[in-house]
Amino acid sequence: MTTANLLEAAAFSPDVGTGWIHTTDRYGNGTYANSACSGEKTLTETLGGPGAHFRGLMTSPRTDPSDSTMAAKHADQVAREFAAEAPNPSLAQNFAERLLLEEVPCQQEPPGHWVYGRTTALQLAPDVTASWMGLYEGSFNATGTAPEGKEPCGGIAVLRSGTHYGVLEVDACLGTAAMNRVVRTALSQL
Repeated sequence: MTTANLLEAAAFSPDVGTGWIHTTDRYGNGTYANSACSGEKTLTETLGGPGAHFRGLMTSPRTDPSDSTMAAKHADQVAREFAAEAPNPSLAQNFAERLLLEEVPCQQEPPGHWVYGRTTALQLAPDVTASWMGLYEGSFNATGTAPEGKEPCGGIAVLRSGTHYGVLEVDACLGTAAMNRVVRTALSQL
C-alpha cells in the first residue's frame, strides 16, 4: 500500500476547509474505526495477520501521543482511514464483510445513545464496493435506531477493491450526499 491509495484533503472540499487539513500516515497495527458499542479492538485482533497503512486527516497538527493518525483533540479529527492488502480478492471480501459486521450492532442502541443509520451500498465495479453507515447523535435516537428522514453527521465506511480493503471513519459532520461523494472518492483510490 502507498499513500496514493488513501484520501487526500481535497476529498472533503467544499465541506471542510481543505487549507486547514493536515495528514499523517503510519504503517502497523492499531485500533481502527470500530465503535465503542462493539468493543474497540485492534486490526490484528479482528482479522489476524499483518498491519495496514493508517492515515489521519485533522484540522490541527497536534496529534495523540499514542497514535499519530489521531488528533490530540477529537474535535480536530476530520477522518481516519486504514487500508491493507489481502493475498487474494476472496480474502479481501471476507475481511471487508467481517469489518462491516463489527459495526452493524451499532445500528441499534438505547434511546439517547449515538447510533449508526442504515447501511448504504456503493458499487463501482463487481469487485469494487463500499458499505457505509451515517452517524446520528443521541439526541436523534428516540427509538433505539436512527431516525428516518434526518441527515447523518459523518459516519463509517468499509471499502473493498480487488485485493485491497479498508475502513474510513468520517468525523466531519457530512450529510448523505457528501458522505456518498467522499466514500466514492476513497473507493476509487483504494
